Amino acid sequence: MTPKERAIAALSGKIPDRVPCVPLVDTSYAAACAKLPVSECFINPEAYAAALVATLDRHPDIDGVSINIGLSDDIILEHSRDNGAHRVKTVGGLTWIVPENDIGSIELCDITSFDDPRIATDEYLMMACLRTLRAIPQKYREKYLINTTVTGPFSQVAFLVGVNNIMIGTIDDEDALLRAIGQRVPFALKWVDALKDLDPGCIWIGEGFASNSLMGRESYRKFVMPFEKQVVDRIHEIGKTSILHICGKLDQSLESLLETGTDGAEIDWQVDIEQAKLRLGGRMTLKGNLNTSTLVKSKPDEVYALAREAILRGKPDGRFILSSGCCLGRDTPPENVDAIIRACEDFGAY
Repeated sequence: MTPKERAIAALSGKIPDRVPCVPLVDTSYAAACAKLPVSECFINPEAYAAALVATLDRHPDIDGVSINIGLSDDIILEHSRDNGAHRVKTVGGLTWIVPENDIGSIELCDITSFDDPRIATDEYLMMACLRTLRAIPQKYREKYLINTTVTGPFSQVAFLVGVNNIMIGTIDDEDALLRAIGQRVPFALKWVDALKDLDPGCIWIGEGFASNSLMGRESYRKFVMPFEKQVVDRIHEIGKTSILHICGKLDQSLESLLETGTDGAEIDWQVDIEQAKLRLGGRMTLKGNLNTSTLVKSKPDEVYALAREAILRGKPDGRFILSSGCCLGRDTPPENVDAIIRACEDFGAY
């Protein structure tokens, strides 16, 4: 099997030749592999693509990498430098701070109301993702799973208004929040459609703000799940598989993920693999869930042992992909990624 075939088999409920190894390699670790500042990859899609290729050249035996969110000159309105950090204002009324060696975060949201017309009009994330995927040479896209993000409607609104405002909205302004989330669904569907001819292998729905670390089961079911389902349905209509990414805790919402129809879920280290597999009954693939902090701090033999344990817990009956629970840090030793791959090769065969 090729790496891409192996990963898609696991996502489709088939038994691959071994457990796929798809650590969540995105901007930060890829930049380190390419010896580039993380900021350059975050604000330059073509640099990001070159960094992902450098990662695959350094680790040719992994089964895939991930394209996460970033910025591009298509949506940048103002750009300045201050003590090495980039300050970038984009459409959507967002001001981003991008340190030289870290991904960008939002410093300021101009939008304060769920009825702001920019929620229904401004596209601020899609183009960077599409440009990154286009810039990856075809031979890599054919061989590897290029797991490509579409930010979910709930998280799109969270970026635009700020996480505090959206969490307050789930309590104090439910109807307006639901309208705002509904207005972002067409943007997510357009994003999926734009990926159709680029053949990413898998589409990665980013819903990091939907974690049980921030909201409970009923809030997830009301404000997130129905909109995610629309995105998953469109992904299936274009013939692709899906992975839903939600950071942190997920125990309250695990069964609800099944109702989205997603092929897989990326689970963080706080989720017990064995218990999750029991609860899901083999109806969805789990991708995870090595602790990213541990991967930075540990020695290769320790990582190898942790990866082996995760494989033995997640492997039975298939539907498991070995991965980090979240995005690999820039300072993750490459030897530790090698150790994860080696564990898959040594213990992952079916």
